[in-house]
Amino acid sequence: MKQTITKNNKNLEALNKLVANGFYRGEIGNEKFELIRNYFPNNYRLIGVLNNEGNYDIKFDYKSPMNYTTKSLLPIGVIIIIIFFIKGIWLLPTVLLVFGLTIFVIFRIKGKKEIHLFTDKLLHFHKTEFE
Repeated sequence: MKQTITKNNKNLEALNKLVANGFYRGEIGNEKFELIRNYFPNNYRLIGVLNNEGNYDIKFDYKSPMNYTTKSLLPIGVIIIIIFFIKGIWLLPTVLLVFGLTIFVIFRIKGKKEIHLFTDKLLHFHKTEFE
């Protein structure tokens, strides 16, 4: 299920408060926002892209230059694994496959955690507005 946020003034104010209070850093626009949580070390970012229904679809990605590195190393790793399997060498491709799957699983778990923290903070700012 894709996480979405409705684009309205209340949510835009809450997003700006997240940046102003130092929880996140980044930029918020009419069509898109990119936020990076303020803690060290952090190689991840949240991206909200406006869809046709007027909602922000929230995505999770590595921040630059890590996103370019992962996107370029993935096809190289797949090619190396295929070549070694064809040649009959099983140890290196198995290690690479396990390593790649581990990184993928960690990325997915981290993404769910970051999106959950983001929505919790956003809901917290909505609740404090009415108090």
